[in-house]
Amino acid sequence: MGGGVFDSVWDDEQSEFESERKIAAQSLTKLENAFFNSGYKYGIDASKTDHMQDGFDQGIELGIQRGKEIGVVLGALVAQREIRRKLHLPEENIDSLVMRLRAIKHTAAIHQDFVKNAETVDETKQPTEAAISLIREAQETLARLDLQ
Repeated sequence: MGGGVFDSVWDDEQSEFESERKIAAQSLTKLENAFFNSGYKYGIDASKTDHMQDGFDQGIELGIQRGKEIGVVLGALVAQREIRRKLHLPEENIDSLVMRLRAIKHTAAIHQDFVKNAETVDETKQPTEAAISLIREAQETLARLDLQ
């Protein structure tokens, strides 16, 4: 015969015991493969779940931190603007800063490298340069206004 796996199963010259043993071996191989594939898929799913949760936890922590920074500066600017309006003092560029701070999108407040590569968390916990310079500008304006 051709010597293939199925050729030996249907070989009339084999004993019934030998045929059953070969069929059992083939069934066992199929079961082993099925369990291996199932375990592999389970491991991949479990790993994805763990890593997605870690990424979410890091992202939410960083988002809260950045949101708080922007919110504190924005609140102080709005308060300064209202006080200056009531006292008829010059407002400088407060309106412009308030509008630009409100226009910051969540993706601009977190460095894009953080989104692409969460393995370098320590280096990427910085807002984008545009957001950080705007926050600095607002803080400097507030400091200047407090000195007046």
